[in-house]
Amino acid sequence: MLQHYNRTVIKELYKEWMKWSVWYWAVIITIRGVHWIAHYLSEEVPIIDHFIYFANESSSVLMLVIGVMMVFSFLRHYIEHGLTRKTYFIGGSIASLLIALTLGIIGIILSLLEGSILSLLNLTDLTSMESHSFSYWIGFFLLSTVTSWLYYMIGWFIGHVFYRYNWWKGIVACVIAFFFVMMESIINGESVSLYSFTIEGLSLSIFTSIIILILISAGMLVINYQLVKDIRVKMK
Repeated sequence: MLQHYNRTVIKELYKEWMKWSVWYWAVIITIRGVHWIAHYLSEEVPIIDHFIYFANESSSVLMLVIGVMMVFSFLRHYIEHGLTRKTYFIGGSIASLLIALTLGIIGIILSLLEGSILSLLNLTDLTSMESHSFSYWIGFFLLSTVTSWLYYMIGWFIGHVFYRYNWWKGIVACVIAFFFVMMESIINGESVSLYSFTIEGLSLSIFTSIIILILISAGMLVINYQLVKDIRVKMK
């Protein structure tokens, strides 16, 4: 397996995805700024939470999109340049984990920066932010990272099925992916409603949720490898 490890591939993917994330953060910061202005001008009591909460769900969506685009933007590119499917797989797996970690770190930095700016402007009374212990934030950071990586695996799964098979199997993959997303929400304590049926979120500790999501992500990693190990690459 080590002969398929390519540091250049990992660096290339990481740099490219970081470029994509610049647009993401620009949009998130703009929306956040609009929220603060709207709440400042509003007569109602504002409900503002930590920036990292605000960005958490959207960062998972970004990772899902990156997972899908990985297949259609890089698979043929690497094969055409003489790299193996295993190199593509290992590079994508490691680079995506690094991106998930980076997004979490950036989210924390921006949260601290936002708090500092609000303090300087004497606007801290507008916020309903709760104070938590350092260990809580470490746990939340790890949970956010694992969740984002799981979403990448889900997007990768969708992309591989669409690429390898026909469109209707891709639709089936989307349905399967939807249930994985529902599962992630339930594990993270969120209620999920499907038509008139509601499933209550589980009351798990952050540590337990992290372990379960790591196991699910590992399972998705194996599934993605099975899909890509002998995939027929469509050349021009």
